[in-house]
Amino acid sequence: MHRLNSVSHSVVVCGVQDDQVVLQCTASVLKEQIKLCLSCEGFGNRLCFLETTSNAQNVPPDLAICTFILEQSLSVRALQEMLANTVEMTESSQGGGHRTLLYGHAILLRHHHSGMYLSCLTTSRSLTDKLAFDVGLQEDSTGEACWWTIHPASKQRSEGEKVRVGDDLILVSVSSERYLHLSYASGDLMVDASFMQTLWNMNPISSGCELAEGFLTGGHVLRLFHGHMDECLAIATPEEGEEKRRMAHYEGGAVCSQARSLWRLEPLRISWSGSHMKWGQSFRIRHITTGRYLCLDEEKGLLVVDPEKANTKLSAFCFRVSKEKVEVAQKRDVEGMGIPEIKYGESMCFVQHVSTGLWLTYAALDAKAARLGMMKRKVILHQEGHMDDALTVSRSQTEESQAARMIYSTTGLFRQFIKGLDSLSMKSKSPVAVSLPLEGVILSLQDLIFYFRPPEEELEHEEKQTKLRSLRNRQNLFQEEGMITIVLECIDRLNVYNTAAHFSEFAGEEAAESWKEIVNLLYELLASLIRGNRSNCALFCDNLDWLVSKLDRLEASSGILEVLYCVLIESPEVLNIIQENHIKSIISLLDKHGRNHKVLDVLRSLCVCNGVAVRSNQNLITENLLPGRDLLLQTNIVNYVTSVRPNIFLGTCEGSTQYKKWYYEMMVDYVEPFVTAQASHLRVGWAMTEGYSPYPGGGEGWGGNGVGDDLYSYGFDGLHLWSGTVARQVASPSAHTLAADDVVSCCLDLSVPSISFRINGHPVQGMFENFNVDGLFFPVISFSAGVKARFLLGGRHGDFKFMPPPGYAPCYEALLPRERMRIEPIKEYKHDFNGVRNLLGPTLSLTHTSFTPCPVDTVQIVLPPHLERIREKLAENIHELWAITRIEQGWTYGTFRDDNKKLHPCLVDFQNTIGDSCLRVLFQDSAGAGLGESQENQAPQDVRRQRHCPSSSYVMSNGYKPAPLDLSHVKLTPNQNQLVEKLAENGHNVWARDRVRQGWTYSIVQVTVPSCLPTALIKCLISLSCLIFFSHIIFLNVYIPMLLRTSLISETLVWYLTTFWTREPRKPTETASTTPSALSSATATTSSLQTRRAVSPFIMSALNVEWCAIPLILQHPANKTSLPCVAVCSWPRP
Repeated sequence: MHRLNSVSHSVVVCGVQDDQVVLQCTASVLKEQIKLCLSCEGFGNRLCFLETTSNAQNVPPDLAICTFILEQSLSVRALQEMLANTVEMTESSQGGGHRTLLYGHAILLRHHHSGMYLSCLTTSRSLTDKLAFDVGLQEDSTGEACWWTIHPASKQRSEGEKVRVGDDLILVSVSSERYLHLSYASGDLMVDASFMQTLWNMNPISSGCELAEGFLTGGHVLRLFHGHMDECLAIATPEEGEEKRRMAHYEGGAVCSQARSLWRLEPLRISWSGSHMKWGQSFRIRHITTGRYLCLDEEKGLLVVDPEKANTKLSAFCFRVSKEKVEVAQKRDVEGMGIPEIKYGESMCFVQHVSTGLWLTYAALDAKAARLGMMKRKVILHQEGHMDDALTVSRSQTEESQAARMIYSTTGLFRQFIKGLDSLSMKSKSPVAVSLPLEGVILSLQDLIFYFRPPEEELEHEEKQTKLRSLRNRQNLFQEEGMITIVLECIDRLNVYNTAAHFSEFAGEEAAESWKEIVNLLYELLASLIRGNRSNCALFCDNLDWLVSKLDRLEASSGILEVLYCVLIESPEVLNIIQENHIKSIISLLDKHGRNHKVLDVLRSLCVCNGVAVRSNQNLITENLLPGRDLLLQTNIVNYVTSVRPNIFLGTCEGSTQYKKWYYEMMVDYVEPFVTAQASHLRVGWAMTEGYSPYPGGGEGWGGNGVGDDLYSYGFDGLHLWSGTVARQVASPSAHTLAADDVVSCCLDLSVPSISFRINGHPVQGMFENFNVDGLFFPVISFSAGVKARFLLGGRHGDFKFMPPPGYAPCYEALLPRERMRIEPIKEYKHDFNGVRNLLGPTLSLTHTSFTPCPVDTVQIVLPPHLERIREKLAENIHELWAITRIEQGWTYGTFRDDNKKLHPCLVDFQNTIGDSCLRVLFQDSAGAGLGESQENQAPQDVRRQRHCPSSSYVMSNGYKPAPLDLSHVKLTPNQNQLVEKLAENGHNVWARDRVRQGWTYSIVQVTVPSCLPTALIKCLISLSCLIFFSHIIFLNVYIPMLLRTSLISETLVWYLTTFWTREPRKPTETASTTPSALSSATATTSSLQTRRAVSPFIMSALNVEWCAIPLILQHPANKTSLPCVAVCSWPRP
């Protein structure tokens, strides 16, 4: 998608192929300037690191892991729109033709080797900069983390200008808004995302727009074939020893498809190192799986040496058209891709050593080797060579080159791990501490296991077979490079230690935590390397004893079983060497692990080979397994029973607000009589929270418990009443098992107690009585596969098909406030979603309790003297506040009350409002204000704060003008606030207790009742905390006016009024000596912090508007000799 314009030196975006770049920076280490490239391995290590390029003449850098593909370039606005719409941008989104990359653009960099994206991670490894984030790779390009914006480092460039090759850049992460930074914080050079800047240089490697297909370019992985023959340049196999792998030779046969014949051409330059190769251009030849370079040794001749010894003088080669001595002028490095000259499969190339002028050729075979028919010919450098020394280049497949690079990185890591384990065994002899790369080994093992994963089962046949062939090719490449041998060596080294504690004695406690995980991952990787690959599985035929002997290691037995299963499936010849001790070892795992299906898979694979029974193995398994008959798994298919319920819980106790008679129906939609050999299961009834726990391993035939299978549930299936797994047959008209369109009515009477059923409206001749009622009951249905049924709970949750018996209430009325009705499984052990299966365990039920009001007795409380003194002023002030509210709402004085004309007889001076008839009018007015009046009758916030009435509009026709006191400076102490909250809760409990005594119970619905109580009265028979959070409107407009209309207002309101409206705030010592201490100890368990904070504002907001009748009641002539609380308590309901 990008190319680098070699003329203008600006980065230009196009729509053909990808541009490849490297990010370079400079750093000062020990007063020496060094050049570094950003690099990352990808597999086994997601974090970025730095590759040194300053000493490239002596130590060649590994540019293969430094190359990034400039995949996308967008303006920041376009990026934001893309992320907001969660739509992946395509090439068409960049517009047609060419578009120059500009400063300020956001770019997406994809790592060339791993295919992952450069990202700002959420982890941090910096020891000093706590605000820095790690920079590494992520597997996909979702989100902002993998996008970076480009900014100029020079003032000569500005946002919107072209990005030119060679410019110093600043890269900023879009997600974290941190700079891509070169850090010294942890002692070593590292790269992170920090608030400190680092200047980077984006050097081009190749341009996809100018790439000529079929021509050789730098950095390609290829094979060098000897002429047009089937011989290619390769090194020896790992089995031949390290010394022979130092020599190169021409070899034919299978090597032409193996990884040891893969090489990379690396030009000596970094910038444009991926351009087209030219005749005479110098390059190094690097072997992929070992990382070594073809080099001339002055003593031993041509060798494959380590990078540290591959300086330019000894390792530089070039391609020539012929061996003729032609004076060739020194070619200057040209910016850009250059002209393509060398074509794959056609151009005949002679390889010449640059510094010595020697030609790459082969040594002649001696007579003995020729007679033996050896296929290898040693490669040497010679002054003249042979006439057929020309080579042809053949590019490898991308999958091959990627696998070869992974072989190089993982084998090196595992050999380092093996070397460290060998050092541990001799730790007493070595004073130097051994450091094991445990984290890197674990990540590499996980990546390799994922790399060798089998294709998905749901794929089409052709696509699946293609992926299987590709998987086998990867397995063969790794096996040919000795990966299986290396894994086995790691297992042998770790099996020296019996337990993690044993390993910690040598490697430390931190390493011991990873020991078990690494051992199991090694076996899983071994299984991945041989699964479905017969040639790889055949390697274990002679090592079956070793493999079976490892089954005793419990920490890795699951991985070992997987390896053994793969071997038995893919290598039938192993079945002939199975012995009785092998089968006994496998069967013993049933004792150690229980019912592990993998053990049975292994035993099953021993019984049949290519459709033919292996009688000897079958007899051995029968003889050893049948005596332990309890080890066998139940193979009969049984019904899996599931129980579901609505979130309704019913209970009773002395003084509870819960109703005692409940009714619901179950309607059967569909029943398939037999899904398995057993009849389908369907029961309905009631169960208790204390004890009903239907786990899947219980019940008849391990199919799961249902309703009536324990002592905590009571069910009916159409023919029997069930409880305690005992079925009692009952009589009913046309008795039959439950079928489609049947309706079962379930009645619960907690006053007796009793449970009865009806089927299609006809009573069942039998019921449950005198059962335990300590817990909470809930409706429940238990059913198996092939059954469809529904709950009919009444109202909008399912209309009843039959009328409930007299006195029974629909179950939905017991729903708690703000709860949404839902049907939930009583036990849920797994959750399947988007192909992911999670083992959950049993669900946890919330605690449900029935509300039982328990008020605190405050009859003996005596008001302090200073409250008696301000009682009249308090009453008058509240009356004045009420009058202002009414006047603001448009009310005026009238002899009689008229709601249509807004006339009110109580808009008079406080001294003239003591008549009994006026009191009743005001009292009903205060209650009605919360129940029936519209929103406009609610007092606005500013009226509540008004302290004087300057406008003449506040003067009534009778000359009355309200003048409330200014109490804005009055503040309550913390103890007074606590008192208010406790009194509010206690007042609610007193009111609820009396309603229960009068026969009222709780319901979620509004019920029309006589005029003595409001229509929503029974909604409030719950705890005060539930009431407040259920609805502020219900609390303000229903509950508080309801208190005003009953005889329960004394303890709540008088105490609140005397503490809130007094002009002389009480001292904390006075308050502490009165009621709050007693109330706090009695109600501490029922008042939460959130409830305490919520009660007071609601009461205060209601005081100014709704409670105008209180001071009038306090001043009633009939109660002059009584305390205010007594006067209110004795006031009758209207």
